[in-house]
Order: sequence, then structure tokens, then C-alpha cells
Amino acid sequence: MSAANLWEALSRAELDPDAPALGDLSRRGAVVRVTELAGRLRAQGVRPAEVVGLQGPNQPEWVLGLLALTAVGACPLLLPADSPPAETRRLLWTAGARRTLVTDPGEGHGAVLRAPDGGVDDGPFGAGITAAEADSGPAAHAPGTVILVSSGSTGTPKLVPRSPRSVLDEGVRYHHAGLARPDDRVLLPLPLSHAYALGWLAGALVAGAHVDPVPPRAVGAVHSRLRERATVLVTVPGLARVLARRRALTDDAPFPALRRVMAGAGYVDAELDALWTRALGVGVSRNYGSSETGSVLWGDPGLPSGAVGRPMPHVRVDLLDPDGTPLPGEGAAQGELAVVLEDGSVHRLHDLADRDEHGVHRILGRARLGVVRRGARWVSTMEVESVLRAAPGVADVSVTATGADDSDDQGLTVEYVPADAELAAPARVQAYARAELAAFKVPDSFQPRYRLRRSAVGKAQAAPVYRLARAARPGTTAEHVMAAALTELGLPPLLAQGGTAADLAGTAGLLADVLAPVLDTACALGLLVTDTATAGAPDAWAYPRDVVPVGRTLAARVRGEAAADRPTPPAAPAGPPAAEKALRASIEALLAEAAVDGALLEIGDGGAPPAADTEYGACVVLGGVHGPAAQLGPLAALLRPKGLLVIADAFVPDPLALTDDLSRTTAVRWLVDGHLHWWTTQELRAGLEAVGLRVEESRDAEQAPYAILVARKPS
Repeated sequence: MSAANLWEALSRAELDPDAPALGDLSRRGAVVRVTELAGRLRAQGVRPAEVVGLQGPNQPEWVLGLLALTAVGACPLLLPADSPPAETRRLLWTAGARRTLVTDPGEGHGAVLRAPDGGVDDGPFGAGITAAEADSGPAAHAPGTVILVSSGSTGTPKLVPRSPRSVLDEGVRYHHAGLARPDDRVLLPLPLSHAYALGWLAGALVAGAHVDPVPPRAVGAVHSRLRERATVLVTVPGLARVLARRRALTDDAPFPALRRVMAGAGYVDAELDALWTRALGVGVSRNYGSSETGSVLWGDPGLPSGAVGRPMPHVRVDLLDPDGTPLPGEGAAQGELAVVLEDGSVHRLHDLADRDEHGVHRILGRARLGVVRRGARWVSTMEVESVLRAAPGVADVSVTATGADDSDDQGLTVEYVPADAELAAPARVQAYARAELAAFKVPDSFQPRYRLRRSAVGKAQAAPVYRLARAARPGTTAEHVMAAALTELGLPPLLAQGGTAADLAGTAGLLADVLAPVLDTACALGLLVTDTATAGAPDAWAYPRDVVPVGRTLAARVRGEAAADRPTPPAAPAGPPAAEKALRASIEALLAEAAVDGALLEIGDGGAPPAADTEYGACVVLGGVHGPAAQLGPLAALLRPKGLLVIADAFVPDPLALTDDLSRTTAVRWLVDGHLHWWTTQELRAGLEAVGLRVEESRDAEQAPYAILVARKPS
């Protein structure tokens, strides 16, 4: 196409200026907003080829910021919105960015340029940057280059530059494949900083379609947009599963305008496809690509598990033999994927795939990581994960290879989150694997975990290396307790050198699965980092003596020992006295609206479910789900068919980013009490679904920090 970049694609003269283009903005309105923002950026000294971070929530303002940076010739560094400050600083430093454009619908202009210290940058070149320094040295990238942060699924996240032409070429693929059409309304509830979202954004702009970005997991917003006649929903497999079980979506289905649901950046199995077809009448299409190449394969609904279809227009997809030689382009074959793009560049994608006689590709997994050689056969870890995800009581699962890469008989290890310790005991999950998988695909080891670390698009992340934060000084009671516990465990000298939870636990004789959430919480409190650029070896932590007994209790849990006493954990900040009364009123109104059929059971904080000798029409749980063991199965067993489970409890938004005193204190209290499961509503949702319940509603209560989840037992 004639456009040179995404900004020119949006502002083409031949497109209708009054047509919807971005969220609630018409094309004319979007062009005016971008032009104004680009003028402000030039006035603040943003120069062609300068790398500028771009960070903000999934809103139209983020897209306006991207287009404005492109219009002035800057190189946008797409920073994940959920990156903690230490990671953001490291990414900015690695990319050579001096400042960040922070987009926020609440800002008067929708975006503000910030210097590295967080202050507003009103200077001509940025905080502390002289004119000579701004002009020094050749540009690292051509003007308009978009710099992506890789997902981290292949190890440490890296920066991937994409030229303006490369991004536009990917958009043309989507348009010419018929995936993005001029009359489409493309709904994007996924992180806009991800390569997958960038490709679809480019496709919609090239096609002249309407783009509607909403926050990831904003199920209510997705529902309202589908009712407002969105035509294409772009999602990832994990979110697709949540959406297809959303009661409001399924009750309102079919959505006449919805013509395609596209799931990428993950493994799509036949079960998910069938679930969408059954619930909403539209199957799941597939998408596959990489940060470097953009999307290169796609397929319509109805493909087998793991299949991603045929090449997109204008690219050639080859399969390579072990020597790197392309295999014949026709017929069935298996090998490493390689792609030849529009500009003639060749990219080896380091994924193994097979191709059937119809030219449909199925991804087996990462070469040397996701595909395991066992005897004379290959095993895809993604296939094993897909099967085990359906095991009773399994809320999340990750399968990895063990042993030398060049071994012809590698092992398989399963790490999984149980929703119920008995229902998903290792022996039971192993028995399920033996019943559902060929013998050579059955893993060797099944390890329960409290939580699996995943990226924003659901990809499993490598175990982080924890280190002491430079010059960390405990200040709050929660930080004091954590510092006392780490000191009691003798970890500061080991953390000065750094290590994973498994390494540290092995050296100090601790329980790795209990230590991991403790270390994550210490990072969220600022005592530790997973970033070598900010690691250090501070002086001994100072904390009051009265927190030592509480720290010892937590240390005993990490050692696997019984605590000698039961000291009082740090007290949570006092809430309004009427909070509990208001919470109960909300629950009573909810139950009245649901018209409960049968007896009602209430379980208070710390209470245990009674024996399942009576079936209840509804069960209300006020606190108490964050137990030391995963025990959601007994709650499900109490309900009669179509029975309702209402859980009202305190949650934290993100265990890796505790941003306020309330969530910090709550997290440390849970650790001290051994409450390591279901810290977030998303985690609890997955657990409830794993024991056979269907979550119908999840919302924050007016009484912070409570949230209310409503689940129903299927008939």
C-alpha cells in the first residue's frame, strides 16, 4: 500500500472521515487528536529516531500515543502495562530511552511525557539531557521503528525492533486474508504492547476498519461491545475459555454481527473450539507468528488441537530438516519452521511443526524446549498441557522437559495448581494422564504448586532469579515482618549472590513451593528484585523486635515445621465500621435476585465445610477460601444441581505488584497464616471452574478490599 507507516494508514484521504475509527472517535476525531499530540511531542523536543517508551492501559489513548510517536518519527518502545517499575527502568535503559509517553484517559490531553524519575518532562530534550547529548551518536533504529518486548516464553525478555514497513506488511496480510475488512469492528481485549495485538491493530488500520481496544479480561466490556455489533473478537486461549463460560455472553448469544473469534499467542485445542461453537455459535480461528515476523499462519475453526492452518498471504513457510535444508513444499512433513517475508528476509522460528497432506500446520512446540524426544518418538509439551488442563481439580498446568537437550530419552515434569488437594492429588493426576495419553507421552513427575508465573498473554515464564534490592530499607509493618522472616531463614547472604526459589530452597533446606510466594511478596514489598541492574548488597535490615515472633512463624512454614506459637500477624488497616453490614446487604440482595431453590448454608471466616450429606440450594462463604491447602472441592460437593456458591473475601489485584498498604498487609497476613492459594479473583475463578463450577459473576464490592464471586453448579 502507499502508506509508509501506521499513522499514514489511519489518515489516508480516501477513507471516510466520519466513519468510526478508534473507540468512540471518528476517523476525523482520531486524526485531530493524533495531530495535536504529535505537535506537543515536537514542542517537547521528541526527535526522529529517538526511542520513547509507551505505556498505559488498553484504551484508545494508547493507540493515539503510538500513532503520534510514529507521526514525529520517534521509535516507540511498547512497554507492558503491568511491568513493575524495576523492569520498566531496565527495559528503558536497555533500549536507550530517556523518557516515556504515559497514556491515561484521565489526563487532560490523554497522555503525558515523563522523565525517568517519574516527573513530567517539559524540557526540550528530557530530564538532564543537553542539546549536545541529544545530537550525539548515530540513531540505533530508523525513524518510526516499533520496538517490542518479547513475551519471555523463550527465556529472558528481549527487545525486538520492527520497521514501519514490516508492521504495515503484516497488516496487509490480515487484510488480504479477509481477516480484517473495511466494515469490521475489531475488538481487542488483549495487551496492546504485545506483538499479536500490534499485528491486528495494523490489519484493522490497513483495512480501514474500526478498532476498539478494551482492557484485558474486561469481560463486561467485551459483552457490551458484542451486543453493540462487534464483528471480530481477538483474544488468547485463556481469555477465550473464560469468555465462553460467561453466563451473560452465552445467554445473549448468538451475536448476529460476530463473524470471527481469533485466538493466538497460545495453544488452541479442539475442546475450546467446540466450547465456543456450542456456547456462541462461532468457532475459534487460529493465529501463529513471532515478535520478529508478525503473524505468518492462520486457520478457520474446526482444525485439530494444536493446528494453526496455512500460510498468510505474501509469506512462504518452510519446514527445515535437522541440517537446516528446506523439505519438499508439498505433502506431509515434520521439521523446524522457517519463514520468508515480503522483503525476502528469512527467519527461523525455532518451533517444530508438522504439515499434513492438505498443507495444514500443527505446532508441536519449541525446538529443544517444547518438543521432547522419548525413544523414537516426539512429544509436544503443549499437547500434554492441553490434556492435563481438563483433569479434575487442575486449575493451571505447565509441562517442561528435563535432561540433556541432545538426549533421545528426555523426561517430562508437570507443575500444576490444584483446586482441591485431594481431587488433584499427584497420583490422581498421573492416573488421568495414563488414561488420556499414550504411554510414551505420560510425564514422569507431577508437582503441585501454589501458583505458576505467566505473562500477560498467558505464556509460562521461566523461574526468576531473586536478589537483594540495592539499599532497601523496611518501613511498614508488613516489610518488617518479611525482613525478619528472610533473616530468620538465613537468606540475605544467599540473595546477595542471587538464585531461583528452587536453588535457594535446595541450598537452605527449605520448601521451594512455599518459598516462591514468599520471595515474590518480598519483591512486591521492595526488599528483593529480579532485575540485576538494581540488585545490591545493603546493610543488615533494621526492624523492631516485636515483629520477630511473627517472622519466625513465617520462617517455620517455609522450613516445613510447625510454628512454636501463634503470634498476631500485622493488623490490616481499619475499614469503615459499617463495611461488614453493607457487604452482607449486598449478598442478601444478590441471593434474592437469584431466587435460591433449596436450603441456604453460610460458612464464616475460618470455618470448614460440613460433610456433604445434605445438598444446599446456595452456600455463602464469608472469607476463608485462602486456606493452607487447596480445598474448593468440598464446597462444590455441598451444592445441589443448579445450586449457587457466593464467595465474599478480600483479594489483592496482583501478588507481584502490591501497590497499597492494604494489599501489602493482606498478603503478609496470608503468608503468616499459611494462606497461599487464591490471592486474586482470577486465580479463584480458575480454581472454581476446575472443580466443576461455572463462574457467573466476579465483581469488586463497594466495601474494599472485598470482592464477590458467584458460581453455579451445572445441572
